[in-house]
Amino acid sequence: MIQQFVPSDFCLDKCRCCCRFSQQESIWSPCLLNDEIQVFLKNNIPPSIASQDKKMRLIPFPKQNNLNSAGHMATIFVCPFLNTQDGKCKIYAFRPFECQLYPFLINCRNKKKFLAVDLGCPFVKENLDKKEFKEYMSYLAEFLNNPGQLDILKDNPQIIQVYEDALDLVELKLN
Repeated sequence: MIQQFVPSDFCLDKCRCCCRFSQQESIWSPCLLNDEIQVFLKNNIPPSIASQDKKMRLIPFPKQNNLNSAGHMATIFVCPFLNTQDGKCKIYAFRPFECQLYPFLINCRNKKKFLAVDLGCPFVKENLDKKEFKEYMSYLAEFLNNPGQLDILKDNPQIIQVYEDALDLVELKLN
């Protein structure tokens, strides 16, 4: 399990943006590692929860008090494991690797692989220049660059995406 940078109370009380998407087919939707699909099956979670490219299938959710330009209630798309009542993850104990990693991501830019961070995360914005952020970034880069983790990343190329709106932090030794 990956140490967490963003405190869960910040996510649950101040933000509530994670696990919610503006499009049903979103680059930000978590991908599953091959082994995670097996864990889901062992926990009686149907394989249909993931698309063929191993991304979580997002479900439509009408956003209360949010009208679109035509005056209709807007729809967002949520992770199927998000409890929309309290904002908590129903599978937190065995949530996917990408969910544990977030707001950090594995980004591909110019054929190089990077540890990156989503600048859309309010906690990251508040802490980007702080010592704790730099320390956590070093911890995470070291963790991801260890041989065992590099093998997992190489065996699961689906989690390496092209995130245009992410800040690349450290190049990973994946090539």
